[in-house]
Amino acid sequence: MSIHAASSDTVQYLKKKIAEMTDNPALEFDADIYAQIRDMGVDSLRMIQLLVHIEQHFDIAFDDDELIIDYFATIDQFAASIARKMASAV
Repeated sequence: MSIHAASSDTVQYLKKKIAEMTDNPALEFDADIYAQIRDMGVDSLRMIQLLVHIEQHFDIAFDDDELIIDYFATIDQFAASIARKMASAV
């Protein structure tokens, strides 16, 4: 996991949500956190839905200028973005 990545609980939560959204339960346990999320079946609409869900679940809000694909391209990068946002909200 990258130096900025959040806890393993956040990573596991992301894997679970991606598995649910893509109807692929194996991803909850087998998803490579460094693989591209789009290669797991998350298209642009699902990505928006995932972002909204994450914002609600973690009680955070990403600004428009933070919505850069590199911040959310992999589970590891997504978890790091959540950790940064949560740290800045404290």
